[in-house]
Amino acid sequence: MLSLTGWLFGLTVAACATVLTAALMDPKLHIAACAIVALAIVLLAVRDHQQLITNGAPTSAVASSTARYLGLVWAWGALSVLAIYLFVLEKVWPEWWQFFIGFAFAAIASIAFSTLLDRDRAAGRADPVLAKVGRILVQVQIAGMAVGIVSLFVDHKFPRDVTHADWAGNNILLFGALAIAAISLGALRSPAHV
Repeated sequence: MLSLTGWLFGLTVAACATVLTAALMDPKLHIAACAIVALAIVLLAVRDHQQLITNGAPTSAVASSTARYLGLVWAWGALSVLAIYLFVLEKVWPEWWQFFIGFAFAAIASIAFSTLLDRDRAAGRADPVLAKVGRILVQVQIAGMAVGIVSLFVDHKFPRDVTHADWAGNNILLFGALAIAAISLGALRSPAHV
């Protein structure tokens, strides 16, 4: 499972790549950075899930891993949006702070849920209600990400030119949503949830 140090290192590298490419004002390069970050997090999550399942870990361990990786995606989005719209881009995107708050809340909730599962498991408890709530939350996130992805294309917000203040935010939104959906779908399909 991803250690706290690994989680913080991954978050720092992901946010730096996203923020630095936004500073270059090249949407294609920023899209590539967001795609690479999202893919890297998904691959780490899938690898972690497979190792846990292969080693016979309980369902709560897989659920905790899922929540931790979802938290990493949400935290990456929050930190990147905050840094880009406070310190990098000159054009003002009036809604940036709303996305930052939403992403930060989702990151904190994901990490809290993961910690709760880990504490229960360490105490020798398995709460089927908690596992069911986690499964429902993952399903809700998948539905929400699908709506978010579709709306970006329907509203012609992806891809965006740098003349639009929200261009970098929309790149983060799209690839963050794809990562959330992929990690969530992978977790729901894992044998540990059967």
